[in-house]
Amino acid sequence: MDCFYEDRFKRQYDNIPLSIYSNTDFSYRAHWHTEFELAYVDSGTTIICINNDRRRLSAGDIAICTSGDIHYYESTSTSAKMLLLVFKPEFFGFPANWPDTYQFTSHFYKKEDMGSKAADKIKNLLLSILEEKQAKHEFYELVIKAKVIELCAALLRYLPTNKNGTGNIAINSTKLKVVKDILVYIENNLTEDISLHKLAEKFNIDSSYLSKIFNSVTGKNFKTYINTLRVYKAESIILNSQKPMVDIAIECGFNSVRTFNRAFKAIKGYIPSSVRNKIQ
Repeated sequence: MDCFYEDRFKRQYDNIPLSIYSNTDFSYRAHWHTEFELAYVDSGTTIICINNDRRRLSAGDIAICTSGDIHYYESTSTSAKMLLLVFKPEFFGFPANWPDTYQFTSHFYKKEDMGSKAADKIKNLLLSILEEKQAKHEFYELVIKAKVIELCAALLRYLPTNKNGTGNIAINSTKLKVVKDILVYIENNLTEDISLHKLAEKFNIDSSYLSKIFNSVTGKNFKTYINTLRVYKAESIILNSQKPMVDIAIECGFNSVRTFNRAFKAIKGYIPSSVRNKIQ
């Protein structure tokens, strides 16, 4: 199951704190981490939301996330292809919250605004890093480090920036902090009876306002978000145990097998018993 707070350093890195992927038809629920993240749309169109700013990106467009930004991806078609780079800036000689002195003026840049030269440069550097990461030739770590530094220089050269953190990226830090705290609470209490009203009382916030900001930041309404977490947890248990479905339903926070089946099918497109039947 994907974690809303993603500790990539512990789970996904090898001997260099960098991950790079070429993804097709990619969707990933709202999350945040401390690393810098760059998404380049190679073909098709996809939807990316960063800190409540939801955009549709096409081939050649890019999105940038810095430390703590809440972001999610929604695939719009099976033809959508994306290059995704995530790395720890301090490993490459940058401050952890790079860029700090010169901040980008937006999270999103269209190809027509950057120009073809900038878009092609960024794409080629990403493909070169991907090739090095996959092949792992001798001294590939040094080559990757050099190319990441070159990529960062290209971003600063070609994309609009403002000095001393005066960029136009609109982040309501108070709202994001509230949503982060609530989502961490949900992750830790998934099997409990969690309702929007109870959360609003616990965090001393109006329930209608909570519903609005929850939807805007995560891209899902409250009920769907909870059910999605529970369904993915249930699927993991089904795949790795022989527990009865009724026990799995209760363990994952559903009050009945009927409710469990309905939510599972709505999210996954099939009933939970079919997962076990497929294994057998």
